[in-house]
Parts: sequence; structure tokens; C-alpha cells
Amino acid sequence: MYHDIDRINLRTMRSAAVVAQYARPATARPDELLPHERAALDAIQADVRGGAILDIGVGGGRTVTALRELSTDYLGIDYSPEMVAASQARHPDVRFAHADARHMTGIPDASIDLAVFSCNGISMVGHGDRLAIMREVHRVLKPRGIFLFTTYNRNSPEARAGFCLPEFEASLNPARLLVRSARHLRDTAVSVVQRLRHLRHEVHTPDYAVINDKCHNHGVMLYYITLAQQRRQLQDAGFDANAPAYDCTGQRIVDDTTLDSMALIARKAHAQRVAPPGE
Repeated sequence: MYHDIDRINLRTMRSAAVVAQYARPATARPDELLPHERAALDAIQADVRGGAILDIGVGGGRTVTALRELSTDYLGIDYSPEMVAASQARHPDVRFAHADARHMTGIPDASIDLAVFSCNGISMVGHGDRLAIMREVHRVLKPRGIFLFTTYNRNSPEARAGFCLPEFEASLNPARLLVRSARHLRDTAVSVVQRLRHLRHEVHTPDYAVINDKCHNHGVMLYYITLAQQRRQLQDAGFDANAPAYDCTGQRIVDDTTLDSMALIARKAHAQRVAPPGE
């Protein structure tokens, strides 16, 4: 099951079209963090400034500028070699490496002050692999180091949306409308084919779901989890209980949220005291 999810997602994240999309974001400010990423980073920047930063799932390099403003002791990694190449081309003087977050064998124990996994990247693997990522991040973090990441929310409407048609932007310009209509027909056909192909790989349990999401024309399988369950996973992996969280508007989550993405700040817990024999 995990192999199927990995195969589907990695194929998409290595495709030329998706790499180009991440390398050339359709925004006037391509290096800008998302609101919940920014809010979470602002909350912990004093703790990590000047420290060693690990940027996991760096993609096309969107997060590089903001993180290197905190520290030039920076390494960006991605399991897609094409994404690594795109980031290196965009930031030629920055350190990147092809590496898998589940097996970061090249990164020593307790060597990282801040590990970041943005853009819901941790949601692109199956359940066992997700737990492996949290354990690996815990391993490479220094004592009281921080793991800042975003993840999809199972309590959001998106988790129950099912099949979604691609968005269509109309135009009063006839030529532009024709091009957009043709592109929409193509994307719709791709979405239908990929939905039919991937739906059988969905997983639904009381604790989490892996869903064929609309992202990339239903070309990926994405992991959805509630805030309560995500905090429980983190604690089981050795992080502090009740990790602070922000919704995708950048507001601190007090009880819960129904918005589709959450940013969490997980701090490596103090080592538990081992009781001496006979105590």
C-alpha cells in the first residue's frame, strides 16, 4: 500500500510540468511564505536564528529566501532529483541535496536546530512512512530543536470533496478564452483518468485518511489528519505534547479548525530520565 502511494506521488513530483510549476510559481512574490508558514516561523525565529536549518521537500525553492534570512547554515533536500535541480538553478549559491526524509542517512544525529517541511509535503506519503519521517526528524534535531511543518486537515471540507473539476478562468478575449477552454478540457480529461486510476488506493481509518486529492488534476494521494491526532503522533515520536498550531490564514488555533491546512510547531521533548535499577 505504501509503495503504491509513493509511486503515484513521486511520479507526479518528478514530472516536467509539476517541476516547472513549483520552479516558476504563478505569483508576483515567488519567495513569499504562506500565511500559516509565516506565522509559525515568526513565533520561533528567535529560538533558531543562526542555527542549522534543514528544509525538507524544498521543491522549487520557494522557502529558501525566508529561511536563509534566519541562518545561512542551511541545507535543502528533496526526494525528487528534478526538484533539487530546479532549486539549485534558482539559488545557485545555496546547498541542496537529493535525500529522502524517511532515511536521512547523510545527516548526523542531533545536528539540526530547525527542520521545516512546508507545503503539506509530509502529507505525500503513507501512514508508516509519515511516522518514519517524524522519527527521523526527531533524530536529527538537537535537544529542544524544532520541527515546523504543514499538513492537511481531516476536519476540512476538502477531505470530503471527492472528485473536483479543474478551475476555469473565463476571459473576454476570444483567443485567450479559446486557449483556456482547450486547456480546461485537457485538464478535465486528465483528472477523470487519474481519479479512476487512483481511487482504489484511498485509505480511510478512524485516525487518518489517504485521499486522491484534486491537487495536480487528481494526480496525488494525500494524507489527511485531525489536529488532535497529529499532536498525538508527534508526542509518540518524542515531541512535546500540544504542539502550537496555526490555520492557513495565519491565526493561532485555539481549539480546532475546519480550514484545509495547518502549520504545527513541534519541539523535541526533553530526554526522559532513566530510573536507576531498583528505583
